[in-house]
Amino acid sequence: MRYTSLALLLAEVLFATPGVTKVEPPNWWPGHTRNPIQILVTGSELRGATVVAPKGFRTEVRKISGDGHSLFLYCEIPRTAKPGEYPFRIRTSAGETTFQFRLETPLEARGRFQGITADDVIYLLMPDRFANGDPANDSPTGLGPPADRKTVLAWHGGDLKGIREHLGYMKDLGVTGIWLTPTYKNSNAAASPYHGYHAVDFYAVEPRFGTMSEYRTLVDAAHAAGIKVVQDQVANHTGPDHPWLKNPPAPHWIYDADKMPRTRNTFDIASLADPYARPGRRKLTLEGWFAGHLPDLDQTNPLVADYLIQNALWWLGMTGVDGIRQDTYPYADRPFWEAWQTAIDKQYPGYWVTGEVTAKNPADLSFFEGGTRRRGVDTKLPSLLDFPLQNAMRQVFGEGKPMTQLTAILEQDFLFLHPERLVAFIGNHDNARFLTVAGGDVSKLEMAQAFLLTIPRIPHLYYGDELALGAGTDRTDRTVRADFPTAAFDASGRTGAAGEVHDWLRDLLKLRGSTKALRSGSMTVLKATDDQLAYLRQAAGETVLLVLNRTAGGTALELDTADLELGAGRHFVALLQASSPVETAPGKVVLAHPAPVNIYSLR
Repeated sequence: MRYTSLALLLAEVLFATPGVTKVEPPNWWPGHTRNPIQILVTGSELRGATVVAPKGFRTEVRKISGDGHSLFLYCEIPRTAKPGEYPFRIRTSAGETTFQFRLETPLEARGRFQGITADDVIYLLMPDRFANGDPANDSPTGLGPPADRKTVLAWHGGDLKGIREHLGYMKDLGVTGIWLTPTYKNSNAAASPYHGYHAVDFYAVEPRFGTMSEYRTLVDAAHAAGIKVVQDQVANHTGPDHPWLKNPPAPHWIYDADKMPRTRNTFDIASLADPYARPGRRKLTLEGWFAGHLPDLDQTNPLVADYLIQNALWWLGMTGVDGIRQDTYPYADRPFWEAWQTAIDKQYPGYWVTGEVTAKNPADLSFFEGGTRRRGVDTKLPSLLDFPLQNAMRQVFGEGKPMTQLTAILEQDFLFLHPERLVAFIGNHDNARFLTVAGGDVSKLEMAQAFLLTIPRIPHLYYGDELALGAGTDRTDRTVRADFPTAAFDASGRTGAAGEVHDWLRDLLKLRGSTKALRSGSMTVLKATDDQLAYLRQAAGETVLLVLNRTAGGTALELDTADLELGAGRHFVALLQASSPVETAPGKVVLAHPAPVNIYSLR
């Protein structure tokens, strides 16, 4: 009996039947432009497996991991396939198992996948820090410590329902789009990844935020309110506790997976644009791990590339979001980005994506813009976050540096095919809040916001800046990623500086929304000195004059307009109550006592 039991046990080990624990993607759509698709099956005892597909489906087993835990199946979905569940059988010499694959009914395209334009203003928020709509999901069983708003780096309980419940606040403020930091499942990371950038499952919503159904409900509710939604995606790396780190699905899935210490990303973006950079510089930038601990995916591996391309398409198809903000854009392989954007555009023509490229100057930033080939690659990327201009705005408005630094950046717009598609901002979740940089001076914040909303860019705001958050000196997550003050959702809860800045910004947004010249007009700089900046924005039938002034004592400002065709007998009318009186004479405009921010319309 003893020998028989051992023999049976040995047989079970050697000839165990295959098992399936996960299928990625879990579903797809008939008639999709991505066909055939890659299906990554994770399980056990998959070595030597064959797959029997439903009638009409054509399949190819392209790769099985050496340990039998991962199987890459490429499947062509028949044109005639209908939505529903389809069984796939996996067979080995030891037996077989079945997994179900669902074909979904595609979302109605009308009112979804809208894209972002110069008519929009995006509001960046962090779901965990914004509003808690469902306390029941604050501390899911088995997913780490409970939410604790008193601990800076802990989860704080914000969720998708909370965002949905306060769409009216954002609508009233005047924004037309919201950007949510990533909503991938992050829950089993070692440190609290409330920010969303440490994914452990690219095909699941973070349980503390809600469900996929709640995500789609939020998107639909935002659309009903006239607000677009931008999804934050991360294709460069995973979280430090993703299962792939211990058991990658295939060789060369993660750069230097077995190397210690990890190769660290040097963030040398200039090396990627520099035609004379040595290979070693670029290698560290493209293959190094972010901060030395976030596993860097190898997008040169076709299996990885297919996985990431499909994942992006899956999220769009499941949620109906209007755009993508792509994290850490320059650190992934540029040929991959061309293939990625091509696939997106094939399914959703002209789909809007903006890339996070933290370049220090416009020349390096422009290297990543789509629409032209650089070294044989056209990224096709429609938009970029304008970090060079952000840096200048923080220095000029926050630290008092010369205003000519702004025009020094803007005059390099010729480097871009579409500078008006760049996304401008003064603050985000990775920097000290602007008001911290400005020493708590609200007037500096208001001037920066006026500039941001009146230049030829797509502006994005950072949650809480409209409430004057960050007036102290703290530059940690306690302030940078502070909880939205719940009382401030109602006007009665916005007092002092919070009420002043909120109402100021709301008025600016209303003015921008009603004035085409401020959204998509041409720009002409009339004067730029250390402390004064004047410029025109012009569109068909509209001319708007903007004057920013920080000179002491209201020294008169004279603008030469002799070379401009403004029309005889016309005069400038103030669009802001705070604007100073202006006199128009032949060939010149005079502000006798300019206010800090002055906005006029030519009538």
